[in-house]
Amino acid sequence: MKSFIRTLGVVIVLMILGGAAFVWSGLYNVAANEPHWGVTFWVLDQAKERSISVHSAKISLPSLKGQKMVDVGLPYFQSSCRLCHGAPGYRRDDFALGLYPIPPILTSHEVKGEMSDAELYWVVKNGLKMTGMPSFGVTCSKKDLFGIVAFLRVLPTLTPEAYRTMVSSAGLLPTGEKGHQ
Repeated sequence: MKSFIRTLGVVIVLMILGGAAFVWSGLYNVAANEPHWGVTFWVLDQAKERSISVHSAKISLPSLKGQKMVDVGLPYFQSSCRLCHGAPGYRRDDFALGLYPIPPILTSHEVKGEMSDAELYWVVKNGLKMTGMPSFGVTCSKKDLFGIVAFLRVLPTLTPEAYRTMVSSAGLLPTGEKGHQ
């Protein structure tokens, strides 16, 4: 048993030294315009999915149904989220194309079913490290965060015309707005 523990200790020390040497070497390219290695992407993706799932498991949300909740989330989406994620009839702003990973289009599968309301809430509230996704929990109230999630749930159903009508009706279109597709 002593020999097993000693061998395990040596293996752990060698792994730590090897990892430190790898980091110190600078061989791993951290540039945003260079994709992760396949194994790196897989590990980070698994860590992200498990972390979101575990940390959101005990979150209880109020009913997000109804136009009132959607109306709460619309201004936040239009002024902040749309810039990186695009919207019906609007492309992402150019700077978002330089982010890695590129922010997902929120009318896609990620909102349509891969994430629960609690998981979406957790991501919006806490952000995601090393993705450019900020934490809106530091600037938004719980009610605002609930509204953002409610809006994200209806977003995939909106046509470009319906989205522009909602934004215009809410008085959120600045003159000369960029980004139309």
